[in-house]
Parts: sequence; structure tokens; C-alpha cells
Amino acid sequence: MNQPSPIPDRLRVFILALTLLNTIFAAILAGLQVDANIRADQANRDSQYYALLAANELVRVGHQSAYDLELFATTVKESQQSLVMQLTALELEQAGEKESAAKLVSQSEVAQARSDKGTSLSLLYLDPRYAPTEPGEIPDLEAYVADQNKGSTDLVAKQNTATDEYHLWDQKADSYIAVLSVLAIAFFLLGLAQSTARMRLFFAISALVVMLFAATWAELIMLA
Repeated sequence: MNQPSPIPDRLRVFILALTLLNTIFAAILAGLQVDANIRADQANRDSQYYALLAANELVRVGHQSAYDLELFATTVKESQQSLVMQLTALELEQAGEKESAAKLVSQSEVAQARSDKGTSLSLLYLDPRYAPTEPGEIPDLEAYVADQNKGSTDLVAKQNTATDEYHLWDQKADSYIAVLSVLAIAFFLLGLAQSTARMRLFFAISALVVMLFAATWAELIMLA
């Protein structure tokens, strides 16, 4: 009976070297996959964190804007009413109705006092970014609205960035698992190379090709 020819030393060393290299490669990929999962989880937490901050900021801005704009509208209304009453009082005085004119002047002063009080409490008049530079001008409402929305806009941008980062690392983690599956095929081929007499070299070369393919794929994933 013919005895199977022993594996040549060089071929045996070659197969063992490929097996060792494939094992190291698989261990590195497993580490990269775990790292990608950790980064994906962190990015997902950051995304949820920024989403909550953005929601809270929108609520805060809504209340702040409602108060500031309502106070502004009230001061303008009181100021206009004061002016109308002053003009009406002047007309009554010219018509000889001095008592009615005096009452209107008194009411006009009260309305103007309320307007002045509202102005002294209004952010639109106190903050130099929005306050009028000339008497009779209105505050810079456009700058006010832009500044009010800036905080929530920045938080939404950070939330979107974190979400994109989550999807990136999550896809990388899934891709690393796919590469590990390819390396499992290489392990299988190396096992066949050690147990099959006639096709040892074929299976060893096939395993090497699979490993090179996996290495190229892993590099593309890392550079993505």
C-alpha cells in the first residue's frame, strides 16, 4: 500500500505561517469591530443628548421670545395710545373742552409711563445688540430672532453630526463582521490544505487569495 507523501517542510511552514497570520489578522479585525461598536454607541448617545438639549433650547427660546415680543408690542401700543390721547387732548383744548383735555393728558401720561416701564424691562431695548440707536427707531428684531435661534441651530447641527458619525461607525462594525466571515473561509481552506494531500498547495494559495481580499476590504473600511 502506498503511504501518503509527507508535507514538504517549506509547504508546512508556509501553511502554518498563513494560519498564524490569519489568526493575528482576525484578532486585529475583532478589535477594530469592537472599537467601531464602542464609537457607534458613543455617537448614538451624543446624538440623543444633543437632541434633548435642542428640544429644551427650543422650548426656552419659545417662552423667552413670547415674553420679549409681547412686552415689546405692549410698549409700542401704550406709546401709540399716549400719542393719540395727547393729540386728542390738544384738539379738545382748542375746542374749549379743557376738563376733558386734562383727563386725556392724565391718561396719556399714565400710558406713556407704562410704555417707559416696559421699555426699561425689555431686552430689546436694554441689549446693545438690538437696542435702537436713534430716538423713535424700533429694535433690531431680525438680529434678535437670529440670536435666539442660534443656540438651537448649533445644537441641531451637533446632533446631525453625531447621527452621521453613529451611522458611519455602525456600518464599519457591520463591515468588519463581514470581513471576519471571509477570514473564516480562509481558516477553512487552510484546514483543508493540511488534511488534503493532492491539493494542499491549491488550498493554501486559495486561502492566501482570500486573505489578501479580506485585507484589501478591511483597508477600504478603515479609510472610509
